[in-house]
Amino acid sequence: MSKSEPTLSVVVPVFNEAAGLEMFHKSLVDSVEQAIRTEYEIIYVDDGSRDRTPQVVSGWHDKDQRVKLLRLSRNFGKEAALTAGITAATGRAVLLIDGDGQHPVDLIPRFVAAWREGARVVVGVRSGKRAMSWSKRLGAQFFYRLFNRLTEQKLRAGATDFRLIDRGVQQAFLQLGETERITRGLIDWLGFEPHYIEFRERPRESGQTANSLPKLFGLATNSFVSLSPKPLYWFGYLGVFITVAAFLLGVIVFVEQLLLGDPLSWNFTGTAMLAILILFLIGIVLLSQGMLSLYISHIHHQTKGRPLYVVDYAESAGIKAPDET
Repeated sequence: MSKSEPTLSVVVPVFNEAAGLEMFHKSLVDSVEQAIRTEYEIIYVDDGSRDRTPQVVSGWHDKDQRVKLLRLSRNFGKEAALTAGITAATGRAVLLIDGDGQHPVDLIPRFVAAWREGARVVVGVRSGKRAMSWSKRLGAQFFYRLFNRLTEQKLRAGATDFRLIDRGVQQAFLQLGETERITRGLIDWLGFEPHYIEFRERPRESGQTANSLPKLFGLATNSFVSLSPKPLYWFGYLGVFITVAAFLLGVIVFVEQLLLGDPLSWNFTGTAMLAILILFLIGIVLLSQGMLSLYISHIHHQTKGRPLYVVDYAESAGIKAPDET
């Protein structure tokens, strides 16, 4: 490791946080120095703020070169800001933390300690009830349950972007090519065993969250599309069900009405028989759409550009296990 290489990179995405950023930064520096001493860098990723956020961070940089500012040209969203920060980080470990003060900075020494003990991924898990509207709380519960049913990977309820990853995980993450992303889901997809640390979310230092219901809905939708092709298959499954049901109903009507002379007095009219035929044809169309979805699913996987596999280490291939930190 070179002398100029930091042990820890702290990535902080910020958007219009100038009012409470001074207090947050002071407590962040105190906590990081308690955990790492001087071998660190703090990268503030300004996601197109319209207040004095970039000027405030720039002033800190003039006094301390370990504080860095990465300003995006406009508001691209938190997920893009996190990726930009992870890409710019040069430390042996990368810590992601929100700049609104809701993630407790005093837990950073515990994150670093877990990493030093061998954890490749350390995840902050929100415990207790959040101060949020019933609609957001209900939506979060529905999202986690549906996501864990539809995808092959499992998201732990309450898991947040407050997490630490080591350099190996960082490099693997940077190989992921999709543009519509959910950072925590992609880190989990990499498959490295996580170490969980629970925390109670704190009130924001100032201002209001930028995560409105439409943005949260868009993030959830991107999560399903990015991490699971199963929604593509739903119409195919529906088509199979409708086709089989319509075919069986048609056979029953044909036998009961035409071969047996309507012994059950169902009195099916020509309109009813036509409806069954239309239902059968609709099933065929949906079944064809399901088949098309299979091909779209393969295109979906191919165009994401993810690596075929992720190597942790392989001593048999001449790659040593990561040194204890």
